[in-house]
Amino acid sequence: MTVQAADDLMALLRRGESLLMDGALGTELERRELPIEGEGWSALAVRDHGEVIRDIHRDYLDAGARLHIINSFALARHVLEPIGLGADFEALNRRALALFEQAVERAGADRNGLWAAGSLSTFAANSDRSLLPSGETLLANFRDQALILRDAGVDLFALEMLFDVDVSRAMLRAVADLGLPVMLGFSCRRGEPGYCDLGPRSDAAPGAVALGDALREVLDGVDSSRLIVAIMHSDFESTDRALEMLRGYWQGPVAIYPNSGQFVDLHLQFDTVSGEDEFEQAAARWLQQGVQIVGGCCGIGPSHIRRLGGRLTHS
Repeated sequence: MTVQAADDLMALLRRGESLLMDGALGTELERRELPIEGEGWSALAVRDHGEVIRDIHRDYLDAGARLHIINSFALARHVLEPIGLGADFEALNRRALALFEQAVERAGADRNGLWAAGSLSTFAANSDRSLLPSGETLLANFRDQALILRDAGVDLFALEMLFDVDVSRAMLRAVADLGLPVMLGFSCRRGEPGYCDLGPRSDAAPGAVALGDALREVLDGVDSSRLIVAIMHSDFESTDRALEMLRGYWQGPVAIYPNSGQFVDLHLQFDTVSGEDEFEQAAARWLQQGVQIVGGCCGIGPSHIRRLGGRLTHS
């Protein structure tokens, strides 16, 4: 797409309109019985199971989603190199967008009025974020991925699973001057390292950063004209609390895409995922509080998004 698509997205949000986004992709691959490798998570699916990824995108299109996050979540260089795919770094990132655009074509949909977000995430090999590179290497890896995704044609960037200050700021630096909107996705949970803590800073979990501190430091001095702040990969209760805290630091557009269900050894237990009714009720609550973009993360699938699509269409 073009810069015009990005401008259209921000104009829609400035008008106060609501936008439905898609749901999970990684756990949806697992729901469809594809192997999910711990070191690369969903990266191998881009190479080996493009038809299934297209089908998932198609299901979210049919459900009414207009904002879609492509499957580049686990395609950073520092994720691909340990599993022997470093040489495929550019090709896989480009393929992730191509799979979405092929789904749009197969659905007979109009690409205008749809937005594809390139995902850059804090995912690391074996989900061990202590393995993330540091300093200029981290910045360069995210910058290289962002440039490929922009040149391939994404309409915005989704920076996902943000949990601290330094990595979040590095990711934001990597995309800040590339001319596209940026969605900052903070993941929150009370008392658990690896997430932004929802308690007061004096009571944060060991090694965790209080959400208020992360918001204040990451957003300080940032050009907000093309910025969306999101609470993502957080359970419904944590999302409620995080949204309440967010309002003290951010008055611009907000996106919510929660997760649902329990993981055991990186595998989602689907019988623990919330039903469509509970998701719809929570989403209605967030929309009433002024959230403009609602979708889902792990566990939230096409049936959940379809239920909310009916609400947004007929509200």
